[in-house]
Amino acid sequence: MKLTNFAIIIMATAFVACNNKTIQVSPLHNSTYVSNGIVYSLPRTVVVIKVDVAKTVINPGPYAAYAQKFLGISNAATQEKEEYSVVSISIDGKSESDPTALYSAFLGDKSVCDFFQVINSGIVIPAGDFKTISSMKTNLSKENYSNVEFKDLSPTPFIAEEKSTFYSKVQRDSSFIRVPVQKSMIIERNNEEKAKEASDFIFSLRKKRMEFMTIDVDNPFDGEALKLMFAEINRLEDEYLSLFIGKLHTETISKTILYTPSKPEGESSIAFRYSLSKGIVASNDLSGNPILIEIEPEEIPESYSGFFSASAINADKNKFDQIYYRIPINALVKISDGKNELASKRLLIYQYGPTAKLPIKHLLIKN
Repeated sequence: MKLTNFAIIIMATAFVACNNKTIQVSPLHNSTYVSNGIVYSLPRTVVVIKVDVAKTVINPGPYAAYAQKFLGISNAATQEKEEYSVVSISIDGKSESDPTALYSAFLGDKSVCDFFQVINSGIVIPAGDFKTISSMKTNLSKENYSNVEFKDLSPTPFIAEEKSTFYSKVQRDSSFIRVPVQKSMIIERNNEEKAKEASDFIFSLRKKRMEFMTIDVDNPFDGEALKLMFAEINRLEDEYLSLFIGKLHTETISKTILYTPSKPEGESSIAFRYSLSKGIVASNDLSGNPILIEIEPEEIPESYSGFFSASAINADKNKFDQIYYRIPINALVKISDGKNELASKRLLIYQYGPTAKLPIKHLLIKN
């Protein structure tokens, strides 16, 4: 029991000693040399824009040149190409150390514990802790579409037997006569002939599907049998159509764009550029259409004006046991193509707000 009381007395003495100290904070300038202080920075907000883009690769079919002639399909792709479309855009905010807002804290011998409690509160960031997020591009799949296989399920072979007549000279008595001789030759059908046969098979599948859709009272099919037959007919038709219209392959590409606001009155800038044939490109690539980021700070209520003015005045006065911090301002962040709004979100922008001082005792963790 005595040992327990003694431990309580020691802890209480240490807590009083830890709070019996002095901390002095001052702005850190380029010419300032800090030998016995701790350097910290105020936070700033980085706008994080995540864009998901669908990349579609079109591989032309071997009979694309005959799509119009045999099936009436126009504009069938005859060359491999890529197309991009925006799937989604999201906006978020992250805090990082602001290298333009550095301060030095000169601590008393017994004030270190309180200062690290302030750091843990998140209101300031150690100067060496730059949590900059790097811009990145992530492909969710790395498929190779250069060797796409097209299946031709034709029931007849691509080679045919052709009979040709040759003439051979045969001696009869004292003269030669021409005698016809028939020979069979194996020839390969050309692409147009193959395309014609494939188109005929497509129409036969469609005709068969229509026959199944017509009620036959003599040979009725149950629902499950019809479902299986329609599924197989549709599969075969898709395979044969791909010989003419080609095949599509789609993957999703995600890219993160970072933007650091710098104008408290509001700002507008090109976040990135977007091209239908290239996807997301750099903001200086004129082949893409500009996608804008607009930031509109919300109007500060009149009742706050006096407080912000007083905070700015007090920030210039050096006082003990107070620390510099920022009061963030709400702002509406919008992403648009110049005409249509694509995404928007309200964020707290630290660098838009005033710098003020707060007594450290308000930030200390109470035991």
